[in-house]
Amino acid sequence: MKKHIIYLLILGFALLSNMALTSCSDDDVANANDVLMVNTVLPTKVMEGQVVTITGTGLEKATSVVFPGNVSVNNITKVGNGYISVITPAGVSAEGGTITIEANGESAESVMTLTVGKPEPLRVAPLDKEIKINECVEVYGNDLEFITKAYFPGEDGKDIVVDASNFKRKATGSLYIYSPMGIKAGPAQVILEDCSGKKYTLPEVTLSDEVAGGSEGGEGYASIWEGEYTTGWWWYLPASELDLSAITPEADQTIKFTFTHHDAPQTFCLCDGWWGAPFIRDGGESGNNIILAAGEDFLEFKISEGMATTMNGTETALIIGGDITITRIQIKTD
Repeated sequence: MKKHIIYLLILGFALLSNMALTSCSDDDVANANDVLMVNTVLPTKVMEGQVVTITGTGLEKATSVVFPGNVSVNNITKVGNGYISVITPAGVSAEGGTITIEANGESAESVMTLTVGKPEPLRVAPLDKEIKINECVEVYGNDLEFITKAYFPGEDGKDIVVDASNFKRKATGSLYIYSPMGIKAGPAQVILEDCSGKKYTLPEVTLSDEVAGGSEGGEGYASIWEGEYTTGWWWYLPASELDLSAITPEADQTIKFTFTHHDAPQTFCLCDGWWGAPFIRDGGESGNNIILAAGEDFLEFKISEGMATTMNGTETALIIGGDITITRIQIKTD
C-alpha cells in the first residue's frame, strides 16, 4: 500500500511538472508572437501607389510604417498578427533603404532593403506596319511592371482605356498591349499610366481599324476555364472542369494563362495529365518549370501533344504547380 501511495505521489508530481512546463512553453510562444519583428517585405522594388506587404510578429500593434527618406504611413491594413499592407507614399528616397515599423514606443527595422522603381518606356514596336485590332503594341523599357493602364485614341474622340489585366504580357522589361475595338485608325500616340497616376506618351505608331484574322471583335481567345485557384504544390485540374464548347484543344495551338497580379517573382510548373513535360520557354529550372518575373501576370505558349490528349480526355487535364494564383485559361482562336 505504501508503495502505491509513493507511486501516486510521484505520478502526480510529474503531471504537475509537465503542466507547468507546457504552460511556460505556451507563454514563451505567446511572448515570441508579441515581439515586434519584420520578417519579409514584398515587393522589394516599389514606387508611389504600390501596395507593400509586410510579414513578421507583433504587427497588430503597428501604428506607422516609415519608408526610406523618413516618410511615414499611418493608414495600415492589418490582417492578423503576422501580416500588414500599406500603400507606398510619395517622397520615398530615390536611394532606397530599409523600412521601420513603429508601435507604441517600439520599433523594428527590416533586413530587406527597398529600391525605388522608375518606369521608363524606351521604344515601341512595330513601326514598319499598321497594328490591327487584337494585335499588340509592344513597349520596351525599364520598370514597366508598374504600368496599370494604356489609353488608345477612340474613333468617337474619347480615349479607350485598356487595363493592365487585359495586356497580353506585362513584365519589368516589356509590355504587349492589345489594340482594342473602336480605335481611331491612323498615326497615334498611345499613353501609359503607372500606379502613381503619372502618364507617359509613347512614340507614334500606326493603328488600323481592321480586325486581325478577319474576326468581328473579341480578343481572338476562347476561355476554357475561369475562377481563382492558388496552385500550391500540385493542382490536378480535371478535364471535366474545362469548358470546351467553343474550341477543341489541339497541339500547337496557343494557350494563355492569366494570373493575379504579383509584385515578386513566382514559380510556375506545368505537366499534362500524364506528367508529360511540355516546353514553355527557356530560362527556368526546366522547359516546363519557369520563373514568372515580377508583374508578369500572363503567359502564352504552345499546347503539346500530351496536353491536347489529356485536355480532351476524361480524367486529369493538366497538373499545375508553383506558387501562383490562376484566374483564367484561354486558347487562341486565330
